[in-house]
Amino acid sequence: MEARTTRLVPGSGWVMFAAVLFLVLGIFNVIDGIVALAKDGHFVDNLFVGNLTFWGIVMLLIGLLQLYASMQLFSGRGQALGIFLLGLNLIAQLLFLPAYPVWSIIVMVIDVMAIYGLTVYAESFEQ
Repeated sequence: MEARTTRLVPGSGWVMFAAVLFLVLGIFNVIDGIVALAKDGHFVDNLFVGNLTFWGIVMLLIGLLQLYASMQLFSGRGQALGIFLLGLNLIAQLLFLPAYPVWSIIVMVIDVMAIYGLTVYAESFEQ
């Protein structure tokens, strides 16, 4: 019997890491959206644009789309959707910054790491 060896594509670990980050970001944004909609005093209501109800809906929608995109990334597709949603989330977190600054900065750093994983190792995706 011959032992088979599978050759990993360089960067496939980063792509899987980006998919896991996407799953985590989706869960975080769904939780952020629910907390902002509940208005339990956890967030400060001095936002650049809109109010907490508006941002709760935005974060909830972005989170649900990110959960869908993470499933696409796990199957080897969805690079363009992933990069678009990460950029959108980066802008949304920037505008959500006054409500909860430390958390928004942490999420923005995770966004940048996932963008790196999706853009640098693009050859790992199906064409």
